[in-house]
Amino acid sequence: MQVNTTRFGVIEIEQSELITFPWGIPGFEELKSYVLLEYKNGPFQWLQSIEEPSVAFVVCTPDFIGLEYRIPDAKTNLIKLSKKEDLLVLNIVSFNKEKGAMRFHVRSPLLFNAAERIGYQWTMEPDELKNQLVSPAGSPPDTV
Repeated sequence: MQVNTTRFGVIEIEQSELITFPWGIPGFEELKSYVLLEYKNGPFQWLQSIEEPSVAFVVCTPDFIGLEYRIPDAKTNLIKLSKKEDLLVLNIVSFNKEKGAMRFHVRSPLLFNAAERIGYQWTMEPDELKNQLVSPAGSPPDTV
């Protein structure tokens, strides 16, 4: 299928590459279908909306900044996860070109079931953050 995008022009994708967000992404609830696109062989990818050419999010794995999540079964059940190895966790990344700054959206990771091609954005409350987010050493990070 061909998909028109504002950043990449017209791209060709397979139906099997689509990721469905049954509830959308907060702020974009009406958009349900996305595709992950590689970006310059680096740590970042684009999560491109299929329905709206101008909507695409820069995403990255949490280990890029040394973080890991403990994800409760209640959250993975929402994406019908049956095998832990099918779980992919990504975070939306924002860039402020004027300040030369990058913001990693730690409190709201995207959870994907790679086998079922279903995604969900988990927005954590502050108390969840300290219980579910760990550094590679296994302890909660001091600052996030």
